Amino acid sequence: MSNQRTPRKQPVRTCVACRTGADKRALLRFVCVHTKDDAGTAEVQLDPTGRKPGRGAYLCVNGQCFNRAYKTKALERALRCSITPDEYERLAKEFAEWCSSEHRNRETVVHG
Repeated sequence: MSNQRTPRKQPVRTCVACRTGADKRALLRFVCVHTKDDAGTAEVQLDPTGRKPGRGAYLCVNGQCFNRAYKTKALERALRCSITPDEYERLAKEFAEWCSSEHRNRETVVHG
């Protein structure tokens, strides 16, 4: 018997827009965070670390999937919360900034 470890399986997640399965680290997580005010409102945030508490949904790191998720309301269904047009605009800016900075940092090819 050898003492070699078997490689760990990487978790696979599915993009809510294109329904493509990919390594969890290749997708960007969005999370619905409920605030503690009396209105019970929820805010959607980017979660690049994948560790924020709350209901999460994953998207491919490209604008086509983000636009498809917006048009089909796939992100809203997956997170089970409503997202206003202003919130989508904020998320689109954050998403674009994160994608461009992450692409430069890792020097990876963004698929799509």
